[in-house]
Amino acid sequence: MLDRVKGPHDALAELQVFRETLRTHVAEVTKEIVLRDKMNQKAVETLCARIDLVVRDYSGFLRRLNTLRGAEEAEAQDRDAVVDLRREWGIAHARTNLFQVELNQWSLMKALVAKQVASRKKRVPLYEARPSGLGVAQSSASDDVFDWVHAILNPESQSDDAFQSGCFPDIALPNSRFHEHLHAGYRVVLAQGRTQPMRFLDVGCGGGLKVLSARRYFTRSEGLDYQDSYVDTARSLLERAKADDAKAFQADALTFDGYGDYDVIYFYRPIRDDQKLVEMEQRIVELVRPGTVLIAPYVGFEARFAGLGCGRVAGSVYLAKTSQKDADRWRRKAEQTGVAVVHAEDERVATIWTPLLEASRNSGYDVERFKPLI
Repeated sequence: MLDRVKGPHDALAELQVFRETLRTHVAEVTKEIVLRDKMNQKAVETLCARIDLVVRDYSGFLRRLNTLRGAEEAEAQDRDAVVDLRREWGIAHARTNLFQVELNQWSLMKALVAKQVASRKKRVPLYEARPSGLGVAQSSASDDVFDWVHAILNPESQSDDAFQSGCFPDIALPNSRFHEHLHAGYRVVLAQGRTQPMRFLDVGCGGGLKVLSARRYFTRSEGLDYQDSYVDTARSLLERAKADDAKAFQADALTFDGYGDYDVIYFYRPIRDDQKLVEMEQRIVELVRPGTVLIAPYVGFEARFAGLGCGRVAGSVYLAKTSQKDADRWRRKAEQTGVAVVHAEDERVATIWTPLLEASRNSGYDVERFKPLI
């Protein structure tokens, strides 16, 4: 290959050949892994071996290219000639080395692919059947701390107007339980393919701590509350957290008409009056799109979901306007996703691995350690 390289332009041409070859292999691997349980293991292993070969050959190419450049500099007559050579090779040198930086990420990507191959026939339940005693004790201690923080962040008492309207005060679901429900709902959304954007709504958000927490899972996180002082507290919290992708607003859950804008809606019995609570549930289900994920961790909704035209996926996660048969089907699909919750990232320059990484994340898989890819 190096015998075809007579100068920097030839080097750039060879670089493009390597890049296009690798791009093709990455696209083929990506096409396989999105099939999840139907992926062809042998095809994936063959493609990974081909990528191994590209990475190895490119490393050898880069060494020989550097040797060629060094030899040309050694033959230069004076310092000015060396400077001219380095200037001439500058762009090619930078681009070929930058591509090597991309290739250095292959070990992370290969492990990511291997993880999905190994898991393709496995199902991970949306909820753990038997949490360990150690885990329960740790979660309980963490929940206590969260409750203290919750009380500090929202010292507002319930207003007379909110009480007279039948609302509950800002009573938080234990944080560990909340994250179990959010994680389950997140995996259902991944299974549905609703990856960008994913919009979350907390009905009765109080001081906004749950809205802030939901940002860890969803692209856009919002909360509504009847009481103005709660909304003010939530807005202050989100502003201090610099949460530009989250907001809190005042609205009456019984008359709000924007439920159809969301992919995931969470409500933890925000209304004290049983009849009004049922009216709220009916309004939510009436306005949302079919398949909208509803997270409702209380006994009343568990008793009423079928009559409301919802299917239960698992635990406190339901699908609106969905039969139980279809909800069971979505549960099985969600159990085939990975369990990684993708970290939000600042926008980065795309690399050769971007399609593979995005497809893996959309299936609930991520690299073991978050690292910049370039």
